[in-house]
Amino acid sequence: MAATGSGIDTTTVRCLGADDAGAVQRLHARLDQHDSYMRWFGPQPKQLTAFSDQLCECNKRRCALGAFIGDELVGVGNFVMLDGVSPTTVEFALVVAQDERLHGIGTSLLDGLEDEAYRHGARRMVAEVMGENAPMLQVIRERGWAHALRRDGSTLHLEVKLHVAE
Repeated sequence: MAATGSGIDTTTVRCLGADDAGAVQRLHARLDQHDSYMRWFGPQPKQLTAFSDQLCECNKRRCALGAFIGDELVGVGNFVMLDGVSPTTVEFALVVAQDERLHGIGTSLLDGLEDEAYRHGARRMVAEVMGENAPMLQVIRERGWAHALRRDGSTLHLEVKLHVAE
């Protein structure tokens, strides 16, 4: 799907499949308490295996992309279609391994998610972001979406229209 440079390493972004569930579990298991809170707005799910299996099931309603350096999964972005919302809307989430942040991996994942969501029929993307989640807010700013953030207490709500991938 895409490759970006990270120092001497190359990051490859691709759709995740059932064979990637173990790598998703390992990535999430490496998150410290703070990073888990930023991702989940609370503690990590107790059923990480079930979560990983479901995350890696790409279909008409959901998709997950993984960023790999070699064989190691260093980031995941995913979306799920929201029911009963018009225009068709997906909610997305990202997580990048702490030691791989600030190399463009989150931005690459978000670019890929935007393209995949549009291909899946979505015309809008939304996300909830903790106000203190500086790495995610940086990705949103780099994407040019800072204007689309709305504060709700300690949480920021992001809502953006999707456009045809060029």
